[in-house]
Amino acid sequence: MRTLRTIIMGSMMIIPGLVLGLIVWYILGAPMDNGNPRVILACNVIPLASVLAGIYFGWQTGEEYSATYEG
Repeated sequence: MRTLRTIIMGSMMIIPGLVLGLIVWYILGAPMDNGNPRVILACNVIPLASVLAGIYFGWQTGEEYSATYEG
């Protein structure tokens, strides 16, 4: 259950990451050069960081679903 929660939260964080990346890309002047570091930041790094943050948050908040065995 913890893994499923992590996957769902990570995949749902792509939407705000893409919107935020689009806003940042537009604020930076909407450069069309794909090799430009500003384009790489806005279009790749921000959405990827958003997904990774969702995965991390999903894993950390799923502690109550984890199976811990004391032997």
